Amino acid sequence: MGYPFAAPNGYEERLNRQFAGYLAYSLRIGPELLNRIHEDQPFSIAEGARVVGTQDAPLPRYTDDGPDREIDWVVRDPDRLIGYESKYGDSLGTTQLRDELAKLELNADGRDVVLVAVTPHTTPPSAVERIDDDRVYWVGWNTVARKLIRTDVDDLTPEQRPICEMLQDLFEAEGMHPFTGFDHADKLQYRYFIRDLRQELTDTDLEQPGKIHTSTTTDPEPTSWKRLVPKRLDVPFVRSSREDDWKRQRSYLTVTVDTETHDVHVGVVFNVREVEVHREYVADRLDDLLAYAADRDLELWASMNSFNQWTDGIARTDRPAEMRQWLETGARTVVRADETEYKKAIVVHECSGSTPAEIVAEAAAELRTFHEDFLVDDALYPRSTLSGRD
Repeated sequence: MGYPFAAPNGYEERLNRQFAGYLAYSLRIGPELLNRIHEDQPFSIAEGARVVGTQDAPLPRYTDDGPDREIDWVVRDPDRLIGYESKYGDSLGTTQLRDELAKLELNADGRDVVLVAVTPHTTPPSAVERIDDDRVYWVGWNTVARKLIRTDVDDLTPEQRPICEMLQDLFEAEGMHPFTGFDHADKLQYRYFIRDLRQELTDTDLEQPGKIHTSTTTDPEPTSWKRLVPKRLDVPFVRSSREDDWKRQRSYLTVTVDTETHDVHVGVVFNVREVEVHREYVADRLDDLLAYAADRDLELWASMNSFNQWTDGIARTDRPAEMRQWLETGARTVVRADETEYKKAIVVHECSGSTPAEIVAEAAAELRTFHEDFLVDDALYPRSTLSGRD
């Protein structure tokens, strides 16, 4: 059965009321569910916690010189007063967070104060980043949904199970699905995979710029590299700290998903045709690159600008001698494989995770490794190759 009540349908106040209501009943049994949401944060909710404030029944005391902020819901346990400021569509401001901290302090009665911002972002919003207060934390609504949807109710106390199931149905109805595995019939799973992968990288300076290379055509007999359904999704990741935004897609880490086999690969792209420093790097440090590939059991791919080139597709090899041949016979400006001249060399690792969570975790781990080895550490791939124009 689907969610039996009126779903929030994107309305912030409806979601807040329903979530806080379920939470209030859950806390009467114990803090088990709420602590699952906070398992990545350095505090936990103690026994005896209760919801003591909502928008409709706010905390009574407020500052004389500031607005009477209505914190969305507030939980009190023997040690802490925890306020939750939820945003689902509206923006969040640092002034609001500071006002709410002041209100919590007035109502804490000697307890420690914690303020948690809950937003639909996949990374901490700027208001949280700007506020210099270690009592302010952030969690994404999608993370909340993912933790609860993935909870096995059989692992909960019997009293908590129906509450967790209602929360799971609420988030399902609201479209906050976690990635549950690639499914030809559910193409939204590709979007969920990218979203969950981004969430695994929030503590790095890697970002996914938003452009996914999926060029297609409705022509049943395409004459170019386009096709109705892309063979591969090419999901780029770049450093947010790069000094330039100029044609940032020319040099990046990539996560590719084969839409037919659902194989996932992670790698670093060398655009030897268009980026001079990439040509120089591959030519001058070929032995280092091949040793790195052999040490990590990587493949070399050769492609045009798109991984979905209709006729040629991509060439791939895991043989070091063949890798050397492809990269040495292309006169520096191309990768020459099987008499075809390709524009890009991509060194990739295949992810072998068998469950959705393992696939996301392994892809994130590989991105971190390539990020450190090629984009951060000057020893292998100098930073200068990703800053400034050629």
